Amino acid sequence: MRQRWPTGAILLHEGDMSDHVLVIESGRVKASSSAPSGKQVVLGIRGPGDLLGELSVIDAKVRSAAITAISPVTATVVQGNAFRELLISDGALTFDLLRTVVARLREADVQRLDYGAYTVTERLARLLLEYARRYGRTDGDRLVIALPLTQTELANAANASREAVAKAFKHLREIGAIRTARRRVELLRPEVLAEISGGLRPNVYSDADTHLPRR
Repeated sequence: MRQRWPTGAILLHEGDMSDHVLVIESGRVKASSSAPSGKQVVLGIRGPGDLLGELSVIDAKVRSAAITAISPVTATVVQGNAFRELLISDGALTFDLLRTVVARLREADVQRLDYGAYTVTERLARLLLEYARRYGRTDGDRLVIALPLTQTELANAANASREAVAKAFKHLREIGAIRTARRRVELLRPEVLAEISGGLRPNVYSDADTHLPRR
């Protein structure tokens, strides 16, 4: 069954016991989780082709994260029984799911290393480079991260306070590495961000324009 959600809608609620998965066809969502203090931590951004909610359908436990639309989203809803039957009958699908879970575990490992080993500015530079690689689009000689995330959400993703991230953004603007506008970041000198990031030097243009259309 295909379903649509507007920007800001919650597709999956943290703590729910619902029994279905979602396959995103278009649009983007953020996965977030609540700390005991009430702070919302952005765990990741997901887009077309991504599977959501599979862990709860497999282990029958509550949803570990909330999934919120950050743009209009269309997704296919697959009920838990049908999804489990597919996993049992289709070994290739099961292996693909295993690869997805492994990739997300590796992503979580990198995040834990970042939190303990890098300064706020270094973590922000690494985050911007990663978002540029995954969700960037080229615009002349600039690379635009067109994710509608607030500075607070970026701070949570970098595991830092909003004030610390604001200072880091100011520093990166002053040295000419980035330009910012409301919910928009432009990478002017990715090589400077790579140097600041402590050695992370991904090809930030590798996926640019793949996920987001030119405007």
